[in-house]
Amino acid sequence: MEMNRTTQPSTTIHVYGDSILKGIVMDRESGQYTPMREDDFAPLCRKYDVDVVNKSKFGYTISRGWAFLSRALQSAKTKNAPLCDMMILEYGGNDCNFDWKAVSDVPAGDHLPMTTLETFSDTLKTMIASLREMRITPVLVSLPPIHAQRYLDHIVATTPGADREHILSWLGGDAQMIYRFQELYSSAVTKIAYECGCLYVDLRSAFLDKHNYPSLLCADGIHPNEDGHRLIADAFLAAAGKREPGRVLFTA
Repeated sequence: MEMNRTTQPSTTIHVYGDSILKGIVMDRESGQYTPMREDDFAPLCRKYDVDVVNKSKFGYTISRGWAFLSRALQSAKTKNAPLCDMMILEYGGNDCNFDWKAVSDVPAGDHLPMTTLETFSDTLKTMIASLREMRITPVLVSLPPIHAQRYLDHIVATTPGADREHILSWLGGDAQMIYRFQELYSSAVTKIAYECGCLYVDLRSAFLDKHNYPSLLCADGIHPNEDGHRLIADAFLAAAGKREPGRVLFTA
């Protein structure tokens, strides 16, 4: 049931994430990344009495996100003013990425992701604890799936000097290793959401439930396209009406 806007206070939600929840799409013709006219939360704001402030940043890893968020929390503490009621955290897509030029140059070497899974998990737990200390309700989201072969094509096409066979060799001859590694980070988010008792929106399942989910991704294989973002918007709307035991994701 929709809130009575004349009698109920608005809920303020801040979003800290990367280009996914920023609503960045890749233009098929130019190959340039541009923001959509309307982000994934506009339908939510129209339906419910919520105010969404999207602080997501293109290319951000969880470490950069935490540095950005910690400054905002410290500023709120200094001013003794509330930052928001809820915060959606969406990281992992850049954290699980690699320096593909380095991989291509030394395919027999050991290469670490931008953020190790251990550091990613520890940082996410720190963010959750810090939000709760400020009486902000954290909301975690799983990562939309990627299309590994399409992303490999994109890596080779956009990384000067990249050698497809060298990269494939490092991947063990299987491009799907890129998908599985990204899935590790999404699974870590899901696990932490349950371990920490966080509210949770399962974007990944919303995509995987579709038989044609690659059609919901841009040509780079990693960013949802306009149709994919409509699916994300629908997932948040559905979550807003879904009641957990004793909790509601968004007050509605």
